[in-house]
Amino acid sequence: MQSAAVAIRTERTLRRAESADRRRHRRVAWSVRVRGLTADGEEFTAHTIDVCAGGLRINLARPLAKGDPLVLYIDEIGRVEGVIARVLPDVGYAIEFRVAPRKRDKIADQLTWLINRERLGLNDEREAERRLGRGEIVATYGNGGIIIACTVVDVSIFGVALKTSGPRPLIGERVTIGERTGTCIRYVEGGFAVDFRTMGSD
Repeated sequence: MQSAAVAIRTERTLRRAESADRRRHRRVAWSVRVRGLTADGEEFTAHTIDVCAGGLRINLARPLAKGDPLVLYIDEIGRVEGVIARVLPDVGYAIEFRVAPRKRDKIADQLTWLINRERLGLNDEREAERRLGRGEIVATYGNGGIIIACTVVDVSIFGVALKTSGPRPLIGERVTIGERTGTCIRYVEGGFAVDFRTMGSD
């Protein structure tokens, strides 16, 4: 009897965990352009059907197979690696992100903001006066391994918007500019924006 009771409790615990996981990775309808690169180096363009923190589904008429690795460049999210999790007949593919848990959480936060912004008509908060910038600066990210030259677009006491011809950091990635460190919070045309108020956060 005791072993049966333990088995029942274990099953209930697993069900609760699965339910929590489904809630955490709940899919939300959201259409945005995605550029992709297959393992063979072939490029493609598609649109998302829906997204969640763990992956997305894309509408793509291209022969791919379950297990194929992909590199995705998602508008306003950045570069994400993934793998074909399921083939969706007459629709496209379900893609599972292959990222570290910390990066998955950052993607979830950014998706939440982008989806809510579209649905509620939100604008980026501008809590401090921004002034047009000028001049060249150097930004460092990727744990100091990537250094890019940037042009200042505008600046406030809380952050700065930059243009660059170099690779942009991922949304949520830590960026150092001079003696100040912040987080890349969004992409702008030809560049990105850094918020210094996140300094000291992990």
